[in-house]
Amino acid sequence: MTLEEIFEKASGRMPMVPKVVQELLASFDRSGTNVDAIVEQVSHDPVLSAKVLRLANSARVSGGHPVKSIDDAVLRLGFDQLRLLVVSSGMSSMNVDSPTFKRKEFWLRSFKTGNVARWAGKLAKLDTSTAYTCGLLHNIGELLIHIAAPTEMEKVDRMVVAGTDRAQVENMVLGVDLAMVGGELARRWQFPMEIQRAIAQHQNPAAYEEFEPYSGVVALANLLIAQFDAKLDDADIATLLPARLLDKLGIDAATMVTGLPDARAACEGLEELL
Repeated sequence: MTLEEIFEKASGRMPMVPKVVQELLASFDRSGTNVDAIVEQVSHDPVLSAKVLRLANSARVSGGHPVKSIDDAVLRLGFDQLRLLVVSSGMSSMNVDSPTFKRKEFWLRSFKTGNVARWAGKLAKLDTSTAYTCGLLHNIGELLIHIAAPTEMEKVDRMVVAGTDRAQVENMVLGVDLAMVGGELARRWQFPMEIQRAIAQHQNPAAYEEFEPYSGVVALANLLIAQFDAKLDDADIATLLPARLLDKLGIDAATMVTGLPDARAACEGLEELL
């Protein structure tokens, strides 16, 4: 199955990205965003604004200080944090009409990856908002594949549970993988180039002639989350660090190991966001 066939089969069935989310994603590439206009757009979308406020009032974000309106969210949290809340709310509201798609499991993993990518992005001296967004959206191609090929994806999911690498299985079964599909979807949705590259390259960032740092922090986040899920302690993880990737990202290994408890904490308590 080719990329074009995937998009043809999913044509007309892929959930639309809310316009305000598209505008906020585009704002990573420019300065001078009209904050008042964004607040007004979000406020006039009752479903999106309700979810943004629920996220803003979660224990992880609010710090015990209630946020009562979108205007209040800007004042209390700042525009950068509001932007991430709107993007997270708008994208995680997306569901697909496929019996094989496990929405909660998918977005929980996406939130984890976003949070750990933001943590790693800070160590790499990257823009942490962009790093979070790349992590949140890195698997977006999986949505489209579930729509276009639900039977094949059910088979892929079963093979992955048995311990096989997902990208390898998807290429064997489908002829494409989620990074290829996600990168093309991000291009068609006109996401900023850094986000497009992070989505398309995150499975093997060092293989590309021009290294994209945001794909590197997403790859590192995925590796750490897998190690956390495997119950490895910090000492074990310290012996398994990807030295070449850390060198490309300019991350000091000792500093990273010291901060691992923060990375673990970033993966906890996310169920309330869904």
